[in-house]
This record gives sequence, C-alpha cells and structure tokens, in this order.
Amino acid sequence: MRQPNLSLVSGIRKFNRFYLNYQSFFNQHVYDDSLSLPEIRMLYEINKINACTARVLQEELKLDKGYVSRVLKSFENKNIIYKEKCENDSRVFFLHLTSEGKDVYQSLENKANHQILKLFEDISLRDQQKLLDSMVTIENILTKQHNEYESVVTIRDQYTDDDKEVMIEKQREFYTDNCGFDETFLGYLRSTFEAEIEKIWIAEVDGGFAGCIGLVKKDDKTALLRWFIIDASVRGKGVGTKLIQTLINYCQKTQFEKVSLETVSQLKTARRLYNKFGFELTEANEQFMWGQYLVDEHWELKLQNDLSAE
Repeated sequence: MRQPNLSLVSGIRKFNRFYLNYQSFFNQHVYDDSLSLPEIRMLYEINKINACTARVLQEELKLDKGYVSRVLKSFENKNIIYKEKCENDSRVFFLHLTSEGKDVYQSLENKANHQILKLFEDISLRDQQKLLDSMVTIENILTKQHNEYESVVTIRDQYTDDDKEVMIEKQREFYTDNCGFDETFLGYLRSTFEAEIEKIWIAEVDGGFAGCIGLVKKDDKTALLRWFIIDASVRGKGVGTKLIQTLINYCQKTQFEKVSLETVSQLKTARRLYNKFGFELTEANEQFMWGQYLVDEHWELKLQNDLSAE
C-alpha cells in the first residue's frame, strides 16, 4: 500500500481545519438556543431510548458523571424531564420527557431542519447534489477497507464441542480482562449452553476464529441472541455486522417474530451495533453480579418475516 505524500497530507489537514471552523458556525446557527449542544444531545437520547438512565447518557455520549447530574437536575427544574423509579431496583431511575419536554424537543428538531434548509438555500440544486455526492464519496472511501475485509470472512453454522469451548474461553477472557468480571461469570457462561440451542454461527478468517454468535429458542415466536463476540484482531472490520445480519436473516426465514438479548451498558460498541440493526432498549436494571454493580439491559428487535420462506 502506497503511503500518502506530503501534498495529500497537507490537503487533508487544510480541509479538516476548514470543516472544524464551518462545523462550529453550523452548530451556532442550527442550535442557537438556550440549550447547549451536549444538552440537546441528552434530550435526543432520552427521547429515543425507552429505558434511559443517567449512566446510559454518560456512556453513550461520553459525558462526565457530574455534568450529566447537573444537567438532569436543571431539566427537572424546568419541567423538561421526570424520573421513574425502577420497580426492580430502587437505585435506578428511568428518564422520560414531560409534555413540555416533548414540545421543547420537537421545537429543536423543527428549528434544526429549518436552519439546515436556510443555510443551503443559496446553493444551487446542482451544487447541493454535488455536495451530497462528495459526502457519500468521503464516507465510502474511508470505510472501504472494512468492506474489503468482509469479503475474506467465512461463516459456518456447524459446530463441535471444541468450538463451544473456544467460545466460552474467548468470552471469559474478554469479560475478565476488559470488564473485570470475577470467577462466577465462567459458571454462568457454561450454564447458558444448557439451553435449547437453535443455531450457532462461527466466523473465521484464514481458518482462524474471528467471532461467533448464537441463537437460543425461547418459544415459537421469540429467539434469544447469545454469545456474540468478535476476536480482538478483527474488531472494527465488519465481522460483527456480518454475524448479526446472518442471524437476523435466519430468524426472518424461520418465522420468528422477535429477537431479544441481554447485555450490559458498558459494552458501547456492541450497543451501537444493536441499535444500528433496529434493536430497542426496553429495560435496564442496575444490579450486583460477577463481582460488581452493572446496568443489565434488555433489548428487543421486532422482525418483518421473509414471506418467501412460507
């Protein structure tokens, strides 16, 4: 692969400086309001997530705990949000927009749309399309390596007892090293394989383990997504996307109506993938498990079945 020359590097840095300045100008005009941009982003998340909590906001938006607490208190004082105590854990409060808060949010949405149209009204339709095409081109080029990498990934749905041991060890290692789970997690992990396994898919690159995902049958209409993990050597390369898409395709063809899963809030990358595929957070409870306090989350995806399978 050829290294970028100095002219290319200089051009990219010049455009980056221009874009950062323009983005600042853009945000001032689009979100010129009594609320700051981080506050607006918090409102957006509260409106979008069914079981939003302060911790979810901290992790999703990468905001300081103290800052989030102060903003939420301000929102309460302004009657923008209200808190609902979790029935299963009195320490956890779900955040919701009040009627007034929904009006504030909708007003911001309408204003943002209007201001974007206004900012570009003096640009010809031809140049607007050129601008949009350029944005798409930039996005495609910068993600091209991910798409190319996906082509070398193979996925098989036949598995052995040895494969299950590899899956268990990969998960134990990841959650111990990255999340600090204690030794009780291994026992829990082994117990999950005692369920009625519908399917297991294993991703491989050059014959080596790249990731896995599984499906457990809950009932005739609902399947549980389990054991989703991507090997560290291939993370960010599209393997996870391919595995989840394979699972969803199978569920649609076999007429499952819903896929559910459980995860913890600190797994930010996985949560973004679930959201990308249309999963919705339906419940979140903070509880002590595997040696620490974690926010246990329940996500669901309602499926549109593949009619061709009938």
